[in-house]
Amino acid sequence: MNSIVKFGALAGASAIALLTGNAALAQDEPAAGGLQEIIVTAQKRSESLQDTPLAISAMTAETIEARGISDISDISSAAPNLTTSITPSSTTNITVHIRGIGESDPVLTADSPVGIYVDGVVIGRTAGAVFDLVDLERVEVLRGPQGTLYGRNTTGGAVNFIAAKPSDTFKASQTFSYGRFDYFQSRTSIDTGEIGDTGLKFKLSYLHKQRDGYANDINQPDKRDPGATNTDAFRIAARYDNGGPIRIDYAFDYNDSRSSAVPFQLAAVHPRIAAYLGNSEALGGSPLVVSRDRLKNLNLDQGRLHDKVRGHTLTVEADLTDTITLRSLTGLRKWTNTVEKTDLDGNDGLLGLTASPAVLAPPYTFTSLGINEIELFSASNTRSQRQFSQELNLLGKLGDSIEFVLGAFYFKEKVRENNPQQITLVMPSSAAIPLGGGLSTNYFGVELSPQLAYRHTSESKAVFGQATFHATDRLNLTAGLRYTEDRKHLVQSATMVRDLDEKFTQMNWAASIDYKVTDDILAYARVATGYKSGGFNPRSVGGSFDPEKIISYEAGIKTELFDRRLRLNLTGFHSRYKDLQVSQFLAGTGGASSITVNAGKATYTGVEAEILAQPVKGVTFNAAVGYVDRKYKTFEIVPADAPAGSPPINVADEGRFGYSASTTANAGLQYETDALSFGKFTARLDWTYRSRIYFHPLDRLNPFNKVMSDGAVGRFDARIALSNIDVGPTRATVALWGKNITNEDYLYSGIDFGSLGFAGVVFAEPRTYGIDVKFDF
Repeated sequence: MNSIVKFGALAGASAIALLTGNAALAQDEPAAGGLQEIIVTAQKRSESLQDTPLAISAMTAETIEARGISDISDISSAAPNLTTSITPSSTTNITVHIRGIGESDPVLTADSPVGIYVDGVVIGRTAGAVFDLVDLERVEVLRGPQGTLYGRNTTGGAVNFIAAKPSDTFKASQTFSYGRFDYFQSRTSIDTGEIGDTGLKFKLSYLHKQRDGYANDINQPDKRDPGATNTDAFRIAARYDNGGPIRIDYAFDYNDSRSSAVPFQLAAVHPRIAAYLGNSEALGGSPLVVSRDRLKNLNLDQGRLHDKVRGHTLTVEADLTDTITLRSLTGLRKWTNTVEKTDLDGNDGLLGLTASPAVLAPPYTFTSLGINEIELFSASNTRSQRQFSQELNLLGKLGDSIEFVLGAFYFKEKVRENNPQQITLVMPSSAAIPLGGGLSTNYFGVELSPQLAYRHTSESKAVFGQATFHATDRLNLTAGLRYTEDRKHLVQSATMVRDLDEKFTQMNWAASIDYKVTDDILAYARVATGYKSGGFNPRSVGGSFDPEKIISYEAGIKTELFDRRLRLNLTGFHSRYKDLQVSQFLAGTGGASSITVNAGKATYTGVEAEILAQPVKGVTFNAAVGYVDRKYKTFEIVPADAPAGSPPINVADEGRFGYSASTTANAGLQYETDALSFGKFTARLDWTYRSRIYFHPLDRLNPFNKVMSDGAVGRFDARIALSNIDVGPTRATVALWGKNITNEDYLYSGIDFGSLGFAGVVFAEPRTYGIDVKFDF
């Protein structure tokens, strides 16, 4: 099958060459001098990055290609105070944190406070959000609450992926890549250009990507090792623009991925677990393997994952007058996911004495079931999500002094999850139990099969508006308002039966002032509120949780100096949270569970700096640093061992902020020259850093939390390319690249199973490297 795919890709490239003949390579015109201007749409209209009074970072198509970015998991270097991580039991579940704010629970009722958008259409779930985006034109990262224009669930910020639109002229490209772990990728893109004088043009893109796993599972072939992927994705984009008052864009994207979950290894166990499974090898089973260091070989029992994503986006713009435009943005998306089996104890073939579950209930009868294979925790899953969204914008000007955006938004989502689990509860025995052969044990296991099953509906309606008043040529005042109504409905059949319905409403506002100190220096100050919807946690015995709310104060300066050779942006912020939602992972006889509580109040205070410089021709330097001081003011819980009816206690001094770092930084250096007779030479080196991260908020509930935490890490990536090589009818690019070239060991994620007595971690990818060969026609 792989050979057929590779042959088909080669045939596609040959077909492109025959169609194009001697078509010239279409290239973007370089800037006349200094840094290239970047146009963003963060405020629903096109404007220069440096004229936008927001904390926003943007990556262009050239940077995206140079850094090998194809999905959201690769964007940690895109902005300060931004971190991303793959969560366990998946290759497509992501947790995104901006300024320390995010959500790590992949349950399908948990909203992320960082909004993810593709061409303006919100992606309702972070579960399944790691899918390949073909032909990216730009990535915009908005930091801080975006509650006015982007709505609920953007208290941390928003990430918008903008795909390339069909070109006015015919062009095509074909890229082949090969690298470590038998990585192979074929990427094809064809632009038809305008067809006759119809105003119609199309862009067709196809991607095939496959790779063996990056950790060795002794029970699987390389193509089924942890982290292995096999993905097919394509995108069809159409654009109608005949120069008249109406413009129409439609796109369909499809992504089909079959993969093996990222490698999970057991990192810590309670002494009772170690004692219970210490006899496994003597009983004829596998030895218990526990290590906090990366293991070269794993002994796992996990099945395949299958993710399928389909999306439709329709954008219609109509110029009602010379200064007023009506825009309609319609999105329809669907995601399905099946997990054959997860292995979240990092060991296969363990043997131990088991007893009937009757020992857990009166009269607590102990009945031995003999020696059996033990799974501390495993699960399978079937999930799906469907969503529809509709947004209307009225954009325009009133005279020369007022610009405005008025809008209405509707979103509806339906999700389902069926998650059977298998756990072994290890319990002490009042007396030693003989096992035969001179062996005995003071512990036994009780095998349980809990299940999580539910369906959930979410509906959101909103109206909003924002206006900018140009008081003078240099002074602007902006204000916005948004009213949101959310409804959540949970119907659950396991592990408990319940039918819950809630409604939430919220008014958010934002106000800012910006002043052009000079033509090259913009100073601004902003106050904004945000809102993350309340809802339900089907893993928790509690009912609904309330919305969380934020008010954020921000001031910044944006500069372009030395004849546009230096771009320096600085931001300072202080955010106050009320009713902060905190998800705490737990596990017990009911299987994997979690509680979501409105813990109380927290503050986030920080600074961000970004620099982009072109000191001499051909040399570009970029760097960014972000720091956020996060503090719980109140974090109230009722201890599990407290008597019934006890009041909550404040554990703010114990609280940690999961999956996010207090300090992030990145830097990049690029050199390019076209002085060579045979092409253009480019060399780039990137460094990305984050400080220590924790995975759970309270050590008292997850005793291995500190052991599992991951220390500071700095990662280097590099790329060397020769481009614009004349190869007959085409122009070619050959690039050598490496990621994590110093082979740093760091973690994607970790889980402490609490009362079950063990914890495990997922290591990120080791050093990878490869070669790209691209043909432009």
